[in-house]
Amino acid sequence: MSQTSSKKGFGFYFVIAAALAALAAGIYFIVIHGTFGLDSTHNGNCYDPIITWLLIGGALVACGLVVLKRYGLASAVTAIAPGAAICFFVHKCYWYVVDVFVGIDEKHGFDPRFITFVALIAAAFVIGEVAIYTRKTKKN
Repeated sequence: MSQTSSKKGFGFYFVIAAALAALAAGIYFIVIHGTFGLDSTHNGNCYDPIITWLLIGGALVACGLVVLKRYGLASAVTAIAPGAAICFFVHKCYWYVVDVFVGIDEKHGFDPRFITFVALIAAAFVIGEVAIYTRKTKKN
């Protein structure tokens, strides 16, 4: 093991994992184009480019900060960017969730694509939060 990798704490790996989860969520959101449930309805289209920019941009910025060895700032980015993306996503897909809960789309329930995306974005946010509170480098 090299000297540089032996000085990394768990927080460093949480930052990398959060960035990867955010990147995966952003790419997945682009691939499905933010459509859930009944694609023909307006309420099933939850695509917002800001969500994609926050997830992918936050992941890239965090990786850049890791390269610059600014681990504390990188962990903040991995928590704030997915958190803001969740806020925009909740605002954008509110009517889809209401349709499912009220029973308009009760035959189908939540689309598996919706559940997958929510799991990815929530994982990115939670791992980013854990990264803030864990040590990035080991004590000597």
